[in-house]
Amino acid sequence: MTKLLITEKLITNKQDFIKFSNIQDTVEFIKYSDFSSNTTASLFEENNIKFIYDQFVNFRDLSNSNYKFSSNCIFQIKKNSLSKFSEVSKDIEVIEGSIKDKDKFLPWDLSNIIFNKKQSLSNEVISKFCGDETLFRQFISYLNKELLRINLLNDNDVEKISQLLDEKIDFKYELAERRLSNDKYS
Repeated sequence: MTKLLITEKLITNKQDFIKFSNIQDTVEFIKYSDFSSNTTASLFEENNIKFIYDQFVNFRDLSNSNYKFSSNCIFQIKKNSLSKFSEVSKDIEVIEGSIKDKDKFLPWDLSNIIFNKKQSLSNEVISKFCGDETLFRQFISYLNKELLRINLLNDNDVEKISQLLDEKIDFKYELAERRLSNDKYS
């Protein structure tokens, strides 16, 4: 029976695969290109489960390759392509799994930590921002704009600043004014 593992991010290693699928049997990790090029029929029944780890598949790909859904394979698919497999639903088992970025930080998370006197920077947060150049650049850009907004609010009114920075007056200005007023009283 074919198994479809629904995930938004490809599962490429055995630890993640076991964690999300709960399959304890012996599983052979193969590339889709190796799977699709193997068109020879075996004389012996294969008991190994094959897991295609390097790409998402869809129903059309498998149908075009004349794949037998009674085979013992596991494919990764995105949730939005699940409905296409309705024709063969009796021959498939669906496994819902997801790899979440459990330690995902956004630029404003670090900015909030910096401005909050009760929180302190952890090594985890620092290493996340220092280890990812794109995230670090986003943070610097965000912090620069936030500091500029706070500095300008010190001497100007909100309308002038929003015009100068070409921004709408929204939560960013409320936050900047709160941070400015907290700084004045500390």
